[in-house]
Amino acid sequence: MEKIVKALQEGHAQLRKASEETDKRLNQVCEEQHHCKRDRDCLDQDIKKLFNFYQNMKPQPQGHVLEVLYHQEYFNPDAILVNKERSPSQHQD
Repeated sequence: MEKIVKALQEGHAQLRKASEETDKRLNQVCEEQHHCKRDRDCLDQDIKKLFNFYQNMKPQPQGHVLEVLYHQEYFNPDAILVNKERSPSQHQD
């Protein structure tokens, strides 16, 4: 039982650290791309652009991981940079 509790505590600490690192990266990306502090509207806009970018690449089944990620508002901040450099039309065959 102690091993389980310890493992859960360690996992929680790792998640907290990853969340803090993600927040720092999101702030950095937002400042670099938009010259602003991160705010909800700015992130929502990028999340929607990123979601549409990947959705337009190929048909996605209902409940696809991208849809789940979009609705949970989790995403890879580095992917925003990719989204800024490419348009969906460049990826359609």
